[in-house]
Amino acid sequence: MSNEQTADLKKNETGEMIKNALILFVITLIAGVLLGLVYQITKEPIAYQNALKVEKANKAVFASASSFGQDNIVDSSKASEVLGTSADYSGVTIESVIEAYDGSGNVIGYIVQVTSKGYNDDIEFSMGITTDGVLNGISLISISETPGLGMNAEKVLVPQYSVDGGIDATVTYSVVKDGTGKSSLNDTSIESISGATITSKAVTNGVNAGLLYYTNVLEGGQ
Repeated sequence: MSNEQTADLKKNETGEMIKNALILFVITLIAGVLLGLVYQITKEPIAYQNALKVEKANKAVFASASSFGQDNIVDSSKASEVLGTSADYSGVTIESVIEAYDGSGNVIGYIVQVTSKGYNDDIEFSMGITTDGVLNGISLISISETPGLGMNAEKVLVPQYSVDGGIDATVTYSVVKDGTGKSSLNDTSIESISGATITSKAVTNGVNAGLLYYTNVLEGGQ
């Protein structure tokens, strides 16, 4: 092969590489634009659905409230102090706190929204706590635990925190797995989900963190 033929071959190879690079760039650019468009199209519907879930959860844990505050009044620095009191709260985040009002606009309690690290992913739920120190209950907003195990939180854990008349919001609850959990309203034991201790502790740690925030920060009003 002559030098001229070798040079032409190298030139063709270089041109082919440039062409392939340009094609890849255009494909990547188009894919990015399409993903951006899909995100913009789905962002608002997803946000709306999430807002509906939160609203439903809030009403479930504070049915007696006529309305709820629009402002998140959580004190992030105080929340950090509360979460720093125990290693059990290392996977917990107090996302928001809003006030619950009666028909006259008086504050009758708070909705504390908590995220706690579960077995697979974060578990998000709302807690309704009255100004009298009563936990009305909890309501799950988002959970993606193992089907048949952690996903049983709705039917095993939630009822133990959501009883008629509420339960004490000034104590610390603990997970047990000996069948003795929650024998009375004043019992601080929470029966674990069978085969899902991590999920059970995640929810309970989140509840305890929310209650501790209420006791240390919200009790008596801010």
